[in-house]
Amino acid sequence: MPRPRRYDAAVRNRLLQDAALISATEGPSALSARRLATQSGTTTAAIYTLFGGMNSLRAALTAQALSDLKDALNAVPANTDPVQQLFNLSSAYRDWAVEHPHEYRSVFNDALGKAVRHSSEPPRATNGPASRPRQNVFMAQPTEANSEFVAFTTPGVYLDSVHEAWHAVLEPIHTVIEAGLESGAFRGTPDQAGPLTLAVVSLLHGGVSLEVIAVLDTTLSGFGTSMTTPGFFELATQRLVAGLVSGGFTDSGAPVSAGNGSNTQ
Repeated sequence: MPRPRRYDAAVRNRLLQDAALISATEGPSALSARRLATQSGTTTAAIYTLFGGMNSLRAALTAQALSDLKDALNAVPANTDPVQQLFNLSSAYRDWAVEHPHEYRSVFNDALGKAVRHSSEPPRATNGPASRPRQNVFMAQPTEANSEFVAFTTPGVYLDSVHEAWHAVLEPIHTVIEAGLESGAFRGTPDQAGPLTLAVVSLLHGGVSLEVIAVLDTTLSGFGTSMTTPGFFELATQRLVAGLVSGGFTDSGAPVSAGNGSNTQ
């Protein structure tokens, strides 16, 4: 009886890269097992052996892209000035997305939403494998002792990995927001660090998403401005940081303006 075919890291990485390309250029609905196998020059068996199915592959793709984005943010040198560090992190976020447009567009999909919802579900109270602690294995790499990838067939494992990678992306930005609030560089209370982190990421995601689909320059031109995409990103980031520095609103909730006697920056 012939031994089952095994697939290595190169096949796994090629499947993830081609899945990102298909999803970004042809739409998520075009990403089927047969279409992906053809694109990658392999068989559908490779997908099911390495990932357990298409849903797990989509989650693994999201987790991998998030992990790579996290690495780019963590590579930013530390700066004791929270304002400058936030600028630096914002630039690193944009740079990675522009350099990896297909991977970036694969991040914000159903897998991320499912992962975040899945993380809030209580573990099933059963005996056996289903009750074991969740583990992060999406970044497992072959070693000399085990040159092949283990077949990961549990969708929940990939969803856990997506959730973990998502928060790892948020962490560098959250850390600098916390530091800015603590030092007084940013106005606000400590409990606002989380919401402000999401506000920053929301702005970055919006601008970068428009840039990677190549609509910013044309749209800016339509407004009659000579500003280009890099200038737009710099302006948007400056205004965001200015809001953090000034607080944007008074303690009573009124917008900061010359009319209410508050200073703006």
